[in-house]
Amino acid sequence: MSAKPGLFKASYHDENDLLPFDLKRVWTLLEQCHKLDLAISIGVSNFSINKLENFLSFATIPPAVNQVEMNASWQQKNLTEYCKAKSIIVTAYSPLGAKGTSWGNNDVMDSELLKEVAQAHGKTVAQVSLRWLYEQGVTFAVKSYNKERMKQNLEI
Repeated sequence: MSAKPGLFKASYHDENDLLPFDLKRVWTLLEQCHKLDLAISIGVSNFSINKLENFLSFATIPPAVNQVEMNASWQQKNLTEYCKAKSIIVTAYSPLGAKGTSWGNNDVMDSELLKEVAQAHGKTVAQVSLRWLYEQGVTFAVKSYNKERMKQNLEI
C-alpha cells in the first residue's frame, strides 16, 4: 500500500520532515463521515482534559469515546470524571498494565493489595482489575490470545 506522493512525509529521524497535524480539519472530515452514516461513532485517543476542552470548542459532534491508558495503578480519576460530565465514554487500554513494553510496568499484576482482594474473592488479579474498571463506569480493551484467559475476562 503506497501513499500519494507528498502525503506522508514524516520521518522518525528528522523533525524537519514532520508535517503539522491539523486536528480541526481531521475532525471535520470525521464528522462528515458520521453525517454520511459511514461511521456509527467517532472518538479520540489519549486526550487529556486540556486537549478535550480545546477540542470541544470547535467540534460540532463531540467524541463518543476517549481511549486512554487506565488501570488500577494509573487511575485517571479527573479525566474520567470530566469525560462522564461531557458524556464521553472512557475506554481503558492496558487495563492490566504494560509489562514487556518500553513504556509500561507490571504494577497492576504485582500489586499485593490486588492479590489479597483476588484471593479473598476466589478471582485472579486480572479479574479484580477488570472488575474495578467496570465499577468505574469505563469500558476496557483487553488483549489475550489465550482461550482460558479470555473466558476469565468475562467472569468478572
